[in-house]
Amino acid sequence: MNQTYDYTHELRNRQMALRARIEDSLAAGEIKFQYGEDNYQEEARCMGLRMIRDGLEKEGEQVILDFTKEHYPDQIDNERVWIGKMMRYLNAITDTLIDNIRAEGYIALQSNVELPNENAIFHPIRHLNIEHLPSLAMNGHSLVDLSQPETVKHLEGWLYYQSDNS
Repeated sequence: MNQTYDYTHELRNRQMALRARIEDSLAAGEIKFQYGEDNYQEEARCMGLRMIRDGLEKEGEQVILDFTKEHYPDQIDNERVWIGKMMRYLNAITDTLIDNIRAEGYIALQSNVELPNENAIFHPIRHLNIEHLPSLAMNGHSLVDLSQPETVKHLEGWLYYQSDNS
């Protein structure tokens, strides 16, 4: 039980820090939260997946589903599918994986949370475009330039190839 409290405490601290960054952001009034594009949801997802990987399967899934139930109650089934995909398809960030995604023509990694965060979930990007601007305006620490070796040297987290990624 104490271990679960530690995870939850860390999650709440990250969410409070996120709130402060949002309120200080120039884009603060323009940020609209919706299922799958909610920065608070991404923090809950990261922590829940970390708990699952650390052996707290039920508790980790519950952290994710509790957030979804509170904010997006009509998306519970979709969130369960998402959790299953993440547990099946996440790849740990390694030097070899970084080399492979560079070779595939990707130029950057977009994190779902502000970095550094050992629980971040990244997806590779081939081209920067307008859809990346809102997250960059809010915090400049969620995009990793793959052409800069120092930015990926100690990168921690997980990679997920999005099906709609080009």
